[in-house]
Amino acid sequence: MKFGKFIQGIASEWATPHYINYKALKKIIGSVEDEAAVAQDDPTNAHPGFTSLAAGMPPHMDASTNSTESNQSHTDLQAQKTAFFYRLERELEKVNTFYIQKEAEFKVRLRSLLDKKRILSNAPTKAARFSRSSLHQAFMQFQNDLAKLQKFVEVNATGFRKILKKWDKRAKSATKELYLSRQIEIQPCFNNDVLADLTDIAATNIVELEKQIEGMELDGQETDSSFIESRIVKGNSTLDEADIELSKYLFEKNHVQIIEFLQRQRPSALTAEDPQFFSRLFLRFCAESSFECLHVLLKTGQININSVDDVNDHSCLHETAIAGRLDILKLAIEYGAIVDISNVYGRKPLHYAAMYGHADCASHLLTLGTAIDALDHDGNSALVYAIIGGHTRCVEIFLENNAMIDPSSPTAPIPISLACKYGHTDIATLLLKKGAQLLQDTDGMDPLHMACREGHAEITQLLISHGANIESPDPFNNWTPVFFAASEGHFKCIQALLAVGCRIDIKDDSGWLPWTYTLYRGHIQVASLLAVTDTKVAPAATVSSKVSDTTTAINSIKPMAPSGLFMDEAPSGIIQDLDMNLDEIPLLSLPPPIIPFRIYGHNYLEQKMNLQIHFGSFHANTQKSPIRLFGLSQLSSLKLVITSKPDDGVPYSVILPLKDELEVFTFNINNDEDFSIQFDIYPTFGTKVIGRAVVLRSQLTQAVKRSWNGAGESEGMICPLFDNRLHVVGEIAFEFSIVKPFVHPRLRIGGKVDTYWKSTKVVSNPKSSTDTVHSFVTATSLAEEYIQLVVQTTRDGIAVVCPDWFLPVSTVNISLAQLTFEQAKSQWLALRVQSKQKQGTLAATLQDSPNLAYLSQSHKLSSADLAKAIYDSFYSLEQVLDLLPLSVGVQISLKYPTAHQYTKLNLSDLPDINTYTDIILQTVYNTSNLPRSIIFSSFNPSVCTAISWKQPNYGVFFGTHCGFSGVEEEAGEDKRCTSIKEAIKFAKASNSLGLICQATPFIQMPVLINTVKESGLILATFGEVNNQIEVSKIQESYGVDALITGRVFKYNI
Repeated sequence: MKFGKFIQGIASEWATPHYINYKALKKIIGSVEDEAAVAQDDPTNAHPGFTSLAAGMPPHMDASTNSTESNQSHTDLQAQKTAFFYRLERELEKVNTFYIQKEAEFKVRLRSLLDKKRILSNAPTKAARFSRSSLHQAFMQFQNDLAKLQKFVEVNATGFRKILKKWDKRAKSATKELYLSRQIEIQPCFNNDVLADLTDIAATNIVELEKQIEGMELDGQETDSSFIESRIVKGNSTLDEADIELSKYLFEKNHVQIIEFLQRQRPSALTAEDPQFFSRLFLRFCAESSFECLHVLLKTGQININSVDDVNDHSCLHETAIAGRLDILKLAIEYGAIVDISNVYGRKPLHYAAMYGHADCASHLLTLGTAIDALDHDGNSALVYAIIGGHTRCVEIFLENNAMIDPSSPTAPIPISLACKYGHTDIATLLLKKGAQLLQDTDGMDPLHMACREGHAEITQLLISHGANIESPDPFNNWTPVFFAASEGHFKCIQALLAVGCRIDIKDDSGWLPWTYTLYRGHIQVASLLAVTDTKVAPAATVSSKVSDTTTAINSIKPMAPSGLFMDEAPSGIIQDLDMNLDEIPLLSLPPPIIPFRIYGHNYLEQKMNLQIHFGSFHANTQKSPIRLFGLSQLSSLKLVITSKPDDGVPYSVILPLKDELEVFTFNINNDEDFSIQFDIYPTFGTKVIGRAVVLRSQLTQAVKRSWNGAGESEGMICPLFDNRLHVVGEIAFEFSIVKPFVHPRLRIGGKVDTYWKSTKVVSNPKSSTDTVHSFVTATSLAEEYIQLVVQTTRDGIAVVCPDWFLPVSTVNISLAQLTFEQAKSQWLALRVQSKQKQGTLAATLQDSPNLAYLSQSHKLSSADLAKAIYDSFYSLEQVLDLLPLSVGVQISLKYPTAHQYTKLNLSDLPDINTYTDIILQTVYNTSNLPRSIIFSSFNPSVCTAISWKQPNYGVFFGTHCGFSGVEEEAGEDKRCTSIKEAIKFAKASNSLGLICQATPFIQMPVLINTVKESGLILATFGEVNNQIEVSKIQESYGVDALITGRVFKYNI
């Protein structure tokens, strides 16, 4: 998610107007970018300042240019810089002022809580236990509210860093580090010490109160653990005994015993000793005890019906509204309870009746004249809480009593937008019938945007029928509702929009169509609804002049194997003179070092084992959080620290909630020692551990044994989170995979088999302007042509070239993994004979059938002929590699099922991923006496990860069908296998050399070609459409690096 959208969502939850106005600052930067774009298209129409800013000295200027233009250049840039930094400082003042105010409030609030705790610590009576429980809740609420301030600090700090980096990139300056150190980081709001102290104090007191509530002394010795236990403790006063006894009767709802108690004990005598004795008991049990018991207490006349607790200022009406006790609520009001009494959060009983959906309580309070539109300290009315909770009956009652349905201020929540966001169709209907306006919130999002983004099709139709603007753009990306529905793949929402004629041929600020996003994210069923015939996308322009000048020198370079690459060195002057795209260079603090070209080198496993952990699932869309803390609805302002024991490298520290649940955390662990992985939950700015989980090697080993693929692909595990008293406070769910090292004498950097990145040179596809520093370097890792070998393994561990999962035996399909090599070969030949007998060509077939000698003497055959010869017979991988000429490149496509395919195809007897990849690597390295051009590829992400970690000598490509393998597979298939976006992300993270993609989406939307190439990956395409000459030429013109046709991988060079 882009930061602009992320801050939108965060700011809508709390302190909305006080966050950094990222959008306004971005617009100022955009003015610089727009001028730079004008300068690039037509230098004569651009301001000299912006032209020089974007590309050094513009083409039409030389050293003799009039100094007046130079002065104007400086003036223009200075004006933009002044406007930007003036606005930035105002935003910094706004954020800092709000923080200082809140910090002072939290200090006062914490001091009050600590004073109350100190008083309670000296309280001798058992009644103090109830106060401790309330105080514990108050500390928990304090901690939750403090987390909001911590999140406020985190998000704004990130906002300032990102906006400064964006300014430096667009203005070609380097002020970020200096401004951060001298202006941002010295502000009180970004000094984490105060928040850390507040967090630690709160966490410590929560733990102490929990021990006291549970009857545990601070030294760990257990005492009285039952709240209503009537055991007489030596030294208790008469008041203590009375408290215990009466509490017991109230808990048991025994009004007869209460009457007898009051007859024995004089109520006035008890209140004389403790004026709050009966008031405190009534407040404690008003939500739990029976009507008769509580009525008996009220009749004593010793109860202050409007008394509140010492922590939250809750009255009996607050408690009964929360519990939905209408009978007690009426009873309390009869005895004089104030219906509009507010607690410490500014909430009235009506707020809690709405929050918990108690419509009868809400209705009764309204009849008594409580303020229906009263706002609490968070700016929310009772109607807002009823909508968020989806309590339709409460909403009906509020609307019948003329509750305000439109926001009272620009920053207040919009009821209809909340109903659309949370998918409450009935409530949205009620609000629209009442005349709710379809307003935009502070982020420019209207109700229809929200409904489409969340996928609520019924609400989408409802809003359209009430006049919602189906072409309303959002202010960030110029997205209309169809963009939100398309990007998330909400099919029914798209249908609803199309039914009323929404435009699908409009582009957002990035120049993308809704159709583009569906293809990019693999929502192919939705893409079929949004296809646009004329996308009006021009082919890629010619590369910059300096790159074009380089082409002549480079075209003479002949590609070699990835182990040898290009033998001739490119002239050093060419590399130095490249017109590099500065946006691709990460910003560094001044003075900037020399930035090397990117090379595809990565570490590999020698003696260690690779453990990868992630918290989401690649195979399913789930709203359930992988990390849960019992009692907390959200994980705001917490951090997760992941450590391997024994310590091996720097621990991972991740802010919760996770922005990307599919982020992979990697540990390289000694293969011959015991280890553990430790998960610790901390407050973001604190040092006290909230919860800890540990997973041992023995647990992982057991999971590996149970896994069909040896945990080579994601295996799930759930561990409990314990606090420092060994109480279970939550759980953490994660998936893991294990890659074991591959051992071979030739497997080492500097050995006989070179690394595929050793001799990287600069090369360009002259037909594409998308060649960046990344793609220039990467492109040289390929030879001109490769024969594609689809490889599986047999039951006896032999790698064979076979594209099919099954071989038919009699009337049954048997997977290749269930047969030995000889059995499989015999069956394949038998099937071939049967097929030719039916065609009447058996004699000719047996005579002309290619054999191994034919392959070894085939130097003059084309790659396509060789590929046909290989697939017309049944060979082991070793046979093919031994006999193919060394001049023939080989693309080894590792065919291994994903978890979805394994279940769908009902496969069995497969080796685990580590064994499978080791067999193939063993074969390759055994036959690599002389350098051969080899690349690996697989449509299984786990296989790509394994093959990449096990060796450094050969490049790896990840293959994806981009969602075109079948719409029905989308629900269960790995997201990385259906989405171009996720495929790019995975390929970059796994050190893959490039992507092999289904050609269809790139033909339909060529802009996606640029997206892949700008990520630094090589793009190859496959599919039947590649057999059409016109289609191949189109792809080449847009910069596709390689095409696969007839099982031949051919690089466009």
